[in-house]
Amino acid sequence: MARTNLHELASRLLDCLNGASLDGTFEGKLRSVAAEAGLNSVRSAEAVKLLEDLDRIEVVQRGRRGRDTIIKIQSTEAITLDQAESRLSSRTTRRATRLNYEDLGKTVVDRLLELGRDDALRQAQVEAFAAESEKARLRIVELETAIAEANERETDLRIRLRTAEESLVRAEENLRRAFGGGSKDGFGGESEHMVPDDEARAVLDILRSGHS
Repeated sequence: MARTNLHELASRLLDCLNGASLDGTFEGKLRSVAAEAGLNSVRSAEAVKLLEDLDRIEVVQRGRRGRDTIIKIQSTEAITLDQAESRLSSRTTRRATRLNYEDLGKTVVDRLLELGRDDALRQAQVEAFAAESEKARLRIVELETAIAEANERETDLRIRLRTAEESLVRAEENLRRAFGGGSKDGFGGESEHMVPDDEARAVLDILRSGHS
């Protein structure tokens, strides 16, 4: 007896292959068409073999090692239960078992290759993300260093400004003392004010020389 509904699954797969074909030839990923028809990898392999045996299709190229599957559609006539049973019953049990294991092995290899490609792609994405993260980290370090240097310069400028303001205040006080008028000494003469700041004293000397 044929496996349950294999003739219906084969017919659905044949319809999907025909719908996805161009000028009677399908070229692409067989597993995508099989999934659309509702077949898993094992039932897909059985359906393809049945369609080949009944001359509905001719497999020109099998999709191995990343290649696309190429199938020529020879007939779109639906598969009957009697056709499926007669075709399967004509094979020996040993040959059917060998066919199933062979197709299963091919499916496993194809899946492993697909997983390998996916893993390589994910690894490349991880490496790219790590490189971008490292660049961002270095940029943050540069910005933090620049901010620290700017803060140091600001602190230095504030100290210089405070020192200049204090010097200006002292100079103003010294000038006020200098121009406030002299006091009489004990001998009836005018005594000079003592000016502690050297810069202010120099200014005072210049001003006095102008009046002499």
